[in-house]
Amino acid sequence: MAIERRKLEELDLLDNFLFGMMVMHPEYGDKFSRQLLSLVLNRKIGKLLVIPQKVLYGSETDEHGAILDVYLEEEDGEGETTLYDVEAEQDIHAAAVKAIPKRMRFYRAKIDGQGLKSGENYGRFRKLIMIMITPFDPFGLGRMRYTVKNMCEEAPEMPYDDGTTMIFLNTKGKPDDESKELYQFLRYLECSKQENAVTEDLQRLHGMVERIKHDKEVSVRFMRLWEDEERIREKAHIEGVEEGRTLERENTERERARAEEAKARAEEAKARAEEAERKCAELQAIIDGMKAKAEP
Repeated sequence: MAIERRKLEELDLLDNFLFGMMVMHPEYGDKFSRQLLSLVLNRKIGKLLVIPQKVLYGSETDEHGAILDVYLEEEDGEGETTLYDVEAEQDIHAAAVKAIPKRMRFYRAKIDGQGLKSGENYGRFRKLIMIMITPFDPFGLGRMRYTVKNMCEEAPEMPYDDGTTMIFLNTKGKPDDESKELYQFLRYLECSKQENAVTEDLQRLHGMVERIKHDKEVSVRFMRLWEDEERIREKAHIEGVEEGRTLERENTERERARAEEAKARAEEAKARAEEAERKCAELQAIIDGMKAKAEP
């Protein structure tokens, strides 16, 4: 089944490709990342290092790795560094949605695994804030924002700060008065059209998006991405057809083997029956001969 080709101008910022192009843009990446973090955290952002598509490999070749959509490092001016992992997720399949907490757990483990050098004290672990933006409600409570931290179940009020915060943003959630600006930003991410650029900041962001969509280098990358996806789909289709043919051949061979085995068993049973019939005839002949000798 052919998949309709997406057009670059039709993409929204929640699309992984456009999201990545915005973040890695040499002029707009820092501005967009600051705008996002400032709205989510409700504060000014310090010196920022933007690393799009950070790859965290498994320690062994057969272990699962991770590709982080956006990896940010912020210095607050006092020597403290906070790490950010920002993910735009649109997979609405039930299994993928259910696995989101475990996915974030895995990403956290991969980031933490590279957070300390040999011999360093655990106190040197940097703060980690993980942000996932979705056009659906990952937890079904109708909220626009879910902030998750570790806590003590027996004493929820007890401070337990391991330096990690996970924030889930639902573009379709209900905002409160204090989060109206964040709500407008999320709505624009989901549907990046002029009519959703309802503030001056969003109008500036929309201008960036439009310039990126009409950038020749971005267009070339998008075309190559589509061609790569087409090759992957075609390869998968060919492999699927070949696998189907192989299975068909294997099934045919198994059926033929079963038929030959059944035929052999039938012939063996027939031979045993004929042998038994022959022995019965011989025995009957012996009995008849004995009867004939016994007659006067």
